[in-house]
Amino acid sequence: MKETSANIRRFLTRKCANLGIPVSGIFELTPRCNLQCKMCYVRLTPAQMAPIGSELSAHQWLCLAEEAKKAGMAFLLLTGGEPSLREDFPEIYEGLANMGLSISVNTNGTLLSPALRALWHRLPPAQVNVTLYGVCRDDYAALCRNPEAFDSVIHALDWLREEGILVHLNTTIVPSNYSKWEQIERFAMDRGLELRLTNYCFPPARRGNGGSLPDFTRLSPEDAGRLAVQDLYYREGPDAVIERASHMDQAAKNECSLETGEPMQCSAAKSQFWITWDGRMTPCGMLNQPVEYPFRDSFSESWAHLRQVSGDIRLCPACSACDMQSTCQNCAAVTYTETGRFDGKPEYMCRMNQAYRKALQEFSTQFHA
Repeated sequence: MKETSANIRRFLTRKCANLGIPVSGIFELTPRCNLQCKMCYVRLTPAQMAPIGSELSAHQWLCLAEEAKKAGMAFLLLTGGEPSLREDFPEIYEGLANMGLSISVNTNGTLLSPALRALWHRLPPAQVNVTLYGVCRDDYAALCRNPEAFDSVIHALDWLREEGILVHLNTTIVPSNYSKWEQIERFAMDRGLELRLTNYCFPPARRGNGGSLPDFTRLSPEDAGRLAVQDLYYREGPDAVIERASHMDQAAKNECSLETGEPMQCSAAKSQFWITWDGRMTPCGMLNQPVEYPFRDSFSESWAHLRQVSGDIRLCPACSACDMQSTCQNCAAVTYTETGRFDGKPEYMCRMNQAYRKALQEFSTQFHA
């Protein structure tokens, strides 16, 4: 049933992308969070928020959702910051659920209050994505500056599973928890939970000062590339590594003399949109532009213009012709946050891809030996 639902959603997303229907939306309800993770791309304190704007009210979110639903939105992800930090989160969630939307929630799992549990017992979300930063209190102290949060996460996971609510785990690997990635994988497997491991961290351009923020941390591109292969081997075994290695030398699609690169390839601004905590519409949450203003203009007008300007974006010509393109994770958001422009060449991603390919070859050779 779970796989069937996922396949249906993928089919609808592709179909709606061709038709320009915004079937999937992300509402970023707040940039505030009760954790202080150094690699976070969005977290702001109330003092940092004040010069930028203010959070939208529950009424504003619900009115926007009505407009988006009329335009075709069926799937909605609620995220933050930590969305459940808002006192009116239950009001927002219940109003959205009563619209018949398929709602998923991103959460750190530390604030599942009795009121929220009662609400989700009555109106369960389609999926809850819980971010896991480690496997003990010390891990949470090191990365999130909140050791007590680990116990809260465990209690939340136990309750969600007892309720029969679909749970996915997300984890981001940075220097402070790099040595724990296998333990995190085992934690998920032991509980029968799917885990999405993130080895690449976007520069925190959404936090105002880009990569210059003194507390920002992420893996070196070499560690990030190697971790991707280690993760693949851990999950799927040597055959998966050998298969990837055998297909990594596909020829580049274009010639090096290209004057413009490829357009955006993902569903952003084709069938998916993002609304920031202060009411801006962007193609995805990692981008500050292009931007539209659905509370000033209508949702439909903003969506139409976002599609148009996003369709004009072209990436780096050198990336389009690169002979390592088949294994590269580069995208418009990576390019822009790494270089400050859509047609820039993200050197971090180049180095990460080189390390990934080297590790693929090393692992593959080892298994063939």
